[in-house]
Amino acid sequence: MDSSGFIVPPPNLIPPREDTGTETRRAPVRSRELPAFRPPAAAPAGEQAAGIPERRPWRLTLPTGRTIPLTGTTLVGRNPVQFGPWTDAELIVVEDPAASVSKTHASFEPAEDAVRVTDAHSTNGVAVTAPDGSENELTPGVAAEVVDGSVVHLGRFAVRVQRA
Repeated sequence: MDSSGFIVPPPNLIPPREDTGTETRRAPVRSRELPAFRPPAAAPAGEQAAGIPERRPWRLTLPTGRTIPLTGTTLVGRNPVQFGPWTDAELIVVEDPAASVSKTHASFEPAEDAVRVTDAHSTNGVAVTAPDGSENELTPGVAAEVVDGSVVHLGRFAVRVQRA
């Protein structure tokens, strides 16, 4: 540190260090491989992994033959509006010649093994006919689970709930 611009301390002020040799050693290179996500290999088309049941999406089939995939909460009526617990629901407009469907009649929410249907306090109510023929009238505001193949009656308008 004898170059100009540096202050040189008086002798014996700073004790000598034993590790100040002039030998330079290269530090070992560390392998820093980052973990990577590798998705499982996809099963060939039409095959499902052993022991895992196939999960097909839900859909509604209207009397006109129109099918509507249930990708999330859906409100059905002659002119439905989002409200209350269904502020982000999809809106499905149906044309009912018998005029028995309310403006916002019912909510359909897909689940794993069933679809939850809620009567949105409609004028003519919601009834469900199960595949075995049993019928159930829903209590307004209370969700009921509906299984594959059931028919949901919105007044006199029938909607079939099915797996796609």
